[in-house]
Amino acid sequence: MKRPLLIVALCYGGGILAADFFPTTLPPFPLLTTGAFLALVALGSRRLRPFLLWPLLLLAGVANFSFRTAVLAPDDLRTVVMAEAEIVLLRGTLAETPYQRVHDREGEPSWRTLATLEIQALRPQGGDWRTASGTVIVSTPGVIGPSFFGGRVVEVEGVLQRPGGPVVQGQFDYQAYLKRHGIYFQLRAGSTNDWQLARGSDPALRPPIADRFGSWAKGILSHGLPREDEPLRLLWTMTLGWKTALNGEIAEPFMRSGTMHVFAISGLHIALIAGILVALFRVFRLPRAITGALVIPLIWFYTHATGWQPSAIRSTIMMTVILVGWSIRRPSDLLNSLAASALIILLWDPQQLFQASFQLSFCVVLSLALLVPFLDTLHRPLLEPLPDQSHPRLRRIIDRLGIPGWILPDPFLPASQRPRWHQWIALPLRGLVNGLVTSSAAWLGSIPLVALYFNLFTPVSLLANMIVVPLSSAALACNMASLTVGAWFPASAELFNHAAWFFMLGMIRVSEWAAALPGGCVNVATPSPSSSHFDLSRG
Repeated sequence: MKRPLLIVALCYGGGILAADFFPTTLPPFPLLTTGAFLALVALGSRRLRPFLLWPLLLLAGVANFSFRTAVLAPDDLRTVVMAEAEIVLLRGTLAETPYQRVHDREGEPSWRTLATLEIQALRPQGGDWRTASGTVIVSTPGVIGPSFFGGRVVEVEGVLQRPGGPVVQGQFDYQAYLKRHGIYFQLRAGSTNDWQLARGSDPALRPPIADRFGSWAKGILSHGLPREDEPLRLLWTMTLGWKTALNGEIAEPFMRSGTMHVFAISGLHIALIAGILVALFRVFRLPRAITGALVIPLIWFYTHATGWQPSAIRSTIMMTVILVGWSIRRPSDLLNSLAASALIILLWDPQQLFQASFQLSFCVVLSLALLVPFLDTLHRPLLEPLPDQSHPRLRRIIDRLGIPGWILPDPFLPASQRPRWHQWIALPLRGLVNGLVTSSAAWLGSIPLVALYFNLFTPVSLLANMIVVPLSSAALACNMASLTVGAWFPASAELFNHAAWFFMLGMIRVSEWAAALPGGCVNVATPSPSSSHFDLSRG
């Protein structure tokens, strides 16, 4: 079987979908027991094994999803909290360092701190402490102090309630979004004064490595630049996963031009970093096995240092699978590697299947894997003509495009004997066409999901990404170089920082220009199975 993991991932994912669309009150333990029994029968009976494997994979998906979403602990917040809203004091551990969002209100910046709290206990107003378990998202106006960071045990007072649904039907559903992350409650604190360190909290506890690395890296990346401005903050966001810079006003041009994805620590970042590292180690003639053994821990360190963002974890898992196959000289198959990555991620967290970022990541890569080879068969004969120019399909393509015969190089001449102007334009033309093919395939794969989750149809992103993605790759490469040499060669880091700043400024201007083009971005109603078309309104 050429792609065995593809069928395995599809069957397992089908089980997750079935568990979500047809929820059952059956506890997960009988499902796990049934699955273990079927596995033993399959191992013991070679005749029944082919028939039991696929139901076993479906059952594994159902059991894992049920196990992760069921109420198992008696002190689960979903059973402890009955009121719609109540004032409580929560004690718990910060899952990550709180981060800030800034909004513009009547020309004045308004700051809000968001934090994820793993609950240990709660105390209702006028009541006693009682144990509780679960995860709560905490929202607080203002900026809390630096003593609150990931791993700290804190106490926060506020109004505990379930998140609200969409303001308008078909728009963003915050409650469903948090549910897919395993969060069923939010706490609204009145001010930063409602935060305090829990009694007995370790005063010697250091901030996590992501915070320390982020502070050091922001200093390196700003070295030599005159001030902290928008391009610099966006460079921090793109390279380090800093969440504060992308407020609504700054993010809107990138959203409407379809270039917002460059700011997530995603496949573009991980692939570029892995490619740079592989090229560097291969310059020193290191064998593939040793190169892979060095690069894989380094990209995982980068993922750890940028705060274990889900998009970064997904991309790093996928790149790890690809690098392992490359290191041991296994034939490369993108679809099989994609399936292996999806299977690992969904075993770790089946709820990711329903998250927009997971779906966008894998649909875009799937689209690239399926469409790029097909599109290559259409355009490659035009760039590298074959002697059989009379091929009917190729002849029809040339005629439909209206390409004059003198533009195409003579297929019987070697490249060195072709006209000089053909040689000059060959490389940039090949890069332009390859970029157009890749951008087209990615755009086609993302259209339905962008319309579904963001109510946008962005035809301009096809053009914008051909410019913004190379600029973002150049900016990221400059930042990586700056971080590499900044500690021991600050003068060189300063040059890299100025270059990255210039590339980011270009990204901002191109995105603003693309977002302002007439018809470049259209607001659409959320597609539904009952509708056969989009309702369009000019954005």
